[in-house]
Amino acid sequence: MTAASRIAVDPHVVICELVAAAEPDLPSETVQKAIGQAVRSKSAAVRLAHAIEGDPQLLTSGRAEGPASVERFIRALTELGAVRVVRPPCSRCGRLRPLGNTDGSGHRICSSCSGFNTRKGAGSGWSCTTCGNGETPRYGLDRTGRDVCRICYKAQCTEDPAADLLGHLCGLALGLDEAALRTAIDEVTGGNSSVTRRLLWDLQEQPGLLAGQAHHHGPKTVLLATRLHEAGADGVPAPRCPHCDRAVRLSHSIKLLRVCGTCYNHAKAEPCKWCGRSRPVAGRDNTGAPICNTCRNKEPSYQEKCVVCGRVESVAARTTDGPICALCRKPPVVRCGSCGKIRACLFAGTESPRCRTCSHKREPCTDCGRTLRVVARTARGPICENCWEKAPEAHKPCKQCGTVERLFHFGLCRRCAADRQLRRLLTPPDGERRPELDQVADALLNLNPRRALLYLRESPTANRLVTDLAAGTCELTHEALDARMASQKDMAVDYFRAVLVSAGVLPVRDEYMARLERWIEHKTAAIEDLEDRRLITAYARWDRIARIRRRARGNPISAYASDIAQAQIAKAVAFLTWLKEQGETLATCRQPLVDLWLTSENHQGPYDARPFVRWAVRGKFASGISIPARPRRIFHGPLDADERWATARRLLNDDSIETRDRVAGLMVLLYGQYPARTCRLTTAHVIHDENGVALRLNRTPLRLPPPLDGLVLRLVDIANDHQHAVMSNDLNAPWLFPTQRPGKPLGSKQLGRRLRKIGLPTEAGRCAALLDLCTQMPPAVLQRLLGISPAAAERWAAGAVRTAYAAEVARRS
Repeated sequence: MTAASRIAVDPHVVICELVAAAEPDLPSETVQKAIGQAVRSKSAAVRLAHAIEGDPQLLTSGRAEGPASVERFIRALTELGAVRVVRPPCSRCGRLRPLGNTDGSGHRICSSCSGFNTRKGAGSGWSCTTCGNGETPRYGLDRTGRDVCRICYKAQCTEDPAADLLGHLCGLALGLDEAALRTAIDEVTGGNSSVTRRLLWDLQEQPGLLAGQAHHHGPKTVLLATRLHEAGADGVPAPRCPHCDRAVRLSHSIKLLRVCGTCYNHAKAEPCKWCGRSRPVAGRDNTGAPICNTCRNKEPSYQEKCVVCGRVESVAARTTDGPICALCRKPPVVRCGSCGKIRACLFAGTESPRCRTCSHKREPCTDCGRTLRVVARTARGPICENCWEKAPEAHKPCKQCGTVERLFHFGLCRRCAADRQLRRLLTPPDGERRPELDQVADALLNLNPRRALLYLRESPTANRLVTDLAAGTCELTHEALDARMASQKDMAVDYFRAVLVSAGVLPVRDEYMARLERWIEHKTAAIEDLEDRRLITAYARWDRIARIRRRARGNPISAYASDIAQAQIAKAVAFLTWLKEQGETLATCRQPLVDLWLTSENHQGPYDARPFVRWAVRGKFASGISIPARPRRIFHGPLDADERWATARRLLNDDSIETRDRVAGLMVLLYGQYPARTCRLTTAHVIHDENGVALRLNRTPLRLPPPLDGLVLRLVDIANDHQHAVMSNDLNAPWLFPTQRPGKPLGSKQLGRRLRKIGLPTEAGRCAALLDLCTQMPPAVLQRLLGISPAAAERWAAGAVRTAYAAEVARRS
C-alpha cells in the first residue's frame, strides 16, 4: 500500500507515526485527542496528514506555513504537554496567535495582521472620497457605497436608525401596522444598529428593492423583503432567484446577485476528476482536484466508520456520538403535511414535510385523472410527471429568447441552455473557436436541444469528445471518431457521428459496413494462431464482405446483413478452435469430425459454419468435407382468418396505438411484408396523386385503400419534419420509420418487438396474408406488386391451392 493510500484509509495512524518521530514520549491517546481538536472530519485529517508527511519539519521548525490545521494541531499538542514541537508565531507580528489567514506568499498570519493588511491608511495613496483626507484610515462605506473615513461616516449616521427605518417603511404604504413592521425589523437586524443603518441606506438609495429587486443587495435586504411578504405587505413580492425565477431561499451570491443554492452549484460546477461529468463540487482531493458528490461517497478520504452499524461508509451526518452513514441516518420526526401523522419526514424544514410513505404514495392527477406519482403540487391539485410537461404552471418565458415553455435551468429554455453549454465546451482555453465547430453546435441544437443538453451533461464520453474537438486534439473526421470508440458499439460516439452526418458536416458513409470491417479487425487480431488468422481474414474479406457488396449493388447494407456476416465469421473462428481442441487442422479434417461438430452440444448454431467450409473447399484449404444446409424451421400455422381481420380492424381504428406500429402491422397483415423491408421504406416510396395514395414496394405501385392511405400520409408528414437532415439511403429521403439517431431507420428486430407488444405474431400474420393474396391474383402479379421473388411467389401459390383444397374438403364433410 502506498503512502497516499495509507493516508486516505486511516490518516490518524499516519499522523501519530509522524508525531512519534518528533515526540517519542507523547502517548498516542494524547495525539488522537489533539487531532480531534484540530480537525473535525476525516477529509480534513487527510489534508493535515498530507501536509505533515510532505514536510515533517513543520512540527519542529516553527515555520508559519502549510494549512491552518497544522497550526491548530501544534497548538493542541503543546496544550496537552508536547515539548519538542514548536508552535509557529505570526510571520508578520511574531506573536503566538491563531493563524487563520495568509499574507499572499504562503506564510500564515493572524487575524489582526490580516485586517491591517487589507486596511488602507496613511501613505498608501488612499484618501476619503468625501473630505479628501488621506491621513486617516478607511472606516467603511457610506450610504452611496463610497470609501470614507470615520468622521465622514459618522456624519451620515443618525442616533436611532431603527426608528428611521420604521418611519421609512411606514411611508411606503405597505398596509402593515407599526407593530408588524417593528417585529419584521427586529427579526432581520437582531438589534444591530450597523445592520439597521445599512438597510435604511439601501432602501433610500434603491427604492425598488422591495418591489422585486432585493436580490441586487445583501442577504439582510433579501430577508427583510421575505419577512414583509410573509406578513402580507402590499406590493412586496417574494424574492426570486434571478437565474431560475423561483421564490426560494437565496443563500449564495454570483457576481453580486443573490441566487439559490441550485443555481450556484450549477454555475460553479467543474468536471469531476473521476467520472468527468460537470457537476457541483462536493469535495477535493489532496491535490485540489474537484470531486462530485457521487464520487466523493466512494473516495476513501471521505469515508469513516459509522457509530451505528460499524461499516466504513461516507458520512451522511455527524452526531454527538460520532459520524453516521446514509442508511443509519433518520430524518427528523415531525407531523407529516399529507397524512397528519408524526413520523420521520423528508423536507422537515419546509412548510410541507412528508413522510416516506406519503412521498411514494400515488394520487389521482388533476389533469389526466390517472393514479400516478406526484411530481408537482399546484393550486389546482397534484400533477403527475407526464401532465407537468404540458401544465401551464410549468411554462414560463425564457429570460434570453422569450420562448414560453418549461424552462430547463437558470431561467433558460432548452435551446438557450443547450447553446450556452455547447459554446462553453467548444471554446478552447485560448478563447479562439474554430469556425467548423459552429457547424457542430448548430447540428446538435437544430436536431433536438433537450437531447443535446442531456447528452452532454450525462455522457462523459461526449463531454470529452466535444472538449477535445475544441482543443484541436481530435479531428472532425470519421477516422478520428472511430479511434475514439471505446467498444464496437459506443452509443455516445455513434449518436454524435449520426448528428454530424445528418447535418452534412461529415460525409455519408455505409455505417454498418464500416462497423463490420472494424469488428473483423478486432476479431482477427484476437486470434493467436497466425495460420488461422490468415484464413479468417481472407474468408471475411474476399468471401463474406465481397458477397455483401455484390448484393448491395452500391447501396448501404442493412443491420441484418451485418449481423448475419458477424455470426458466420464468429462461427468459423469457433470451428477452427474446436478442430484444434480435437487435435486436427482444417487440412486434415474429415467428414466424421464435421458430423461430430454438427451434433455437439457444446455450441449453438453449428450450421453457420457452412459458408466457411464451402469457401475452404473451393480454395483447396480443405477437401472432402461439407456441412448441409440448415434444416428448415417448423413455422406455426397461418393466423386464423377471423383473428387476422379482427387485428387489422383494431389497427385501422385504434388511435391509442402509435401510427408507425399501426402501419407496420397492416403491412404484415394485408400485404405479407417482412419487418426488415417495411422499416426501410422512405417518403420517396409513397406516391400521392389525384388517383389516391400508392406505395412502391416493387416495380408496380400498390394502391392503398382508406383508411390505410391516411395513416401512411400521416407517417409522411411526421417524417418530413426531418427532411433537412441527410439520410443514409440512396434516395436521401426521410425514413417512414425513423429512430432517435438522426438519418437512421428503425431496425427490423426493434420493429418486430414493437409488433409483438401490440399482439401481432409477424410470422403467422405474414403467412396468412400471402396465402390469402395468392388465392386472389396470379404469382406474377404478386411478384410485381409485393417484390417477392418468382420462386417464392410460385411456392406461396402452390400452398394456397393446397390450403383451399383442404378447406373445401373440410366443408364437404
